[in-house]
Amino acid sequence: MEKFEDAARQLRIPCNKKLSLDCKIRWNSTYLMLSIAITYKDVFPRLKQREKYYMVVPSEEEWNMAKEICGRLKLFYNITELFSGRNYPTTNTFFIKVCEIKEALYDWLICSNDVVKTMASSMLQKFDKYWSGCHIVMAIAAIFDPRYKIKILEFYFPLMYGSEASNEIEKIRGMCYELLSEYQSKSNLGQKTSSYGTSSGSTLLELNYDEQDPLSKFDLFVHNTIGESHMKSELDYYLEESILPRNSNFDVLSWWKTNGIKYPTLQMIVRDIYAIPVSIVASELAFSTGGRVVSKHRSRLHPDTLEALMCAQSWLWKEKEGNRFT
Repeated sequence: MEKFEDAARQLRIPCNKKLSLDCKIRWNSTYLMLSIAITYKDVFPRLKQREKYYMVVPSEEEWNMAKEICGRLKLFYNITELFSGRNYPTTNTFFIKVCEIKEALYDWLICSNDVVKTMASSMLQKFDKYWSGCHIVMAIAAIFDPRYKIKILEFYFPLMYGSEASNEIEKIRGMCYELLSEYQSKSNLGQKTSSYGTSSGSTLLELNYDEQDPLSKFDLFVHNTIGESHMKSELDYYLEESILPRNSNFDVLSWWKTNGIKYPTLQMIVRDIYAIPVSIVASELAFSTGGRVVSKHRSRLHPDTLEALMCAQSWLWKEKEGNRFT
C-alpha cells in the first residue's frame, strides 16, 4: 500500500480514498470497488514496475469493461441510497427515479457491449414485473406534486407505453378522481358544498332560506343559476393551475400544508399517499443478495418492544440532527 501511494503521488494522483475490496453478496461493494479503482487506473502499471509480487494488472479491455459496468451501477447506487435513506423521501420522488431506470435500460439495450445488452434485457423483464404493481400509486403521487402534475405523465408515458400512452394517462387521471370521490364520501366535505362546488359523484347541499342570514338568498340564487355541469372539483382547479417552476429547495409538504385551505380533500389524499415508502427493506439489505437472518433473540421480541425501539431510534436521530443544525 505504501508503494501504491508513492506511485500515485509520483503521477500526481491524490490518494483521497483507499482501495476497496469487493464482497460477492453486496452489489454496492462492486460499484465502490470499481469507482475507486478507476481513479487509480494509471497507478497499477507503475506499481507492477516497483513491486515484483504484484503480478496481475488489468488489461485495457478489462478497464473498459469496468467503466461500462461502473457507469451503469452508479445510477442504481444513487437511487437506492435515496430510497433507503434515513430521512425517508416522500412518494412524489419515486416515479421520476423509476422512470430514469426504465429509460436507462432502453439505452443499454442498444449498447455495443454484449454483456451490457444481456444484462439490460434480463433487468427489463424484472422491471416490468414490479412496474405493473406499483406504477399507479407512484404516478398519482407525482401528479400531486405542483411542479409536475399531469405533464410528468405526458413526458414519461410515451417512453413506457408508446401509442398507448394517452390511454394510460387517462387511467391514472380517472384514478385520481376516484380517490377524490372516495375521500369526499368519507369526510364531512362530502356532505358540504365547498367553495369549488362538488364533483359529479357527490350530492349538493339542500339550500334553504335562513332569516338569520341575509345572504342565504344569494346562496340559493347561485345554486339555481349555476348548473351542476359547470361545477368543478378541487382536482379540476388544481390541475388547471399552472405548474410551479422546478426548484431543488422546494418543500412539497410545506406547500400542501399551506394550500390545505384551498384543497382540503386533496390535502388528505396527499397526507396518505406521500407516507407510503417505496420499500420496507433497509438500505443494507437492498444492497445484499445474501438473504436475511433473524436471530432467536430478535425473533422473540414483542411487537410493542420492536415499535418502541424503532420510534426511539427515529427520535434520537432527529434530536442529534437538530443539535448539529443548531
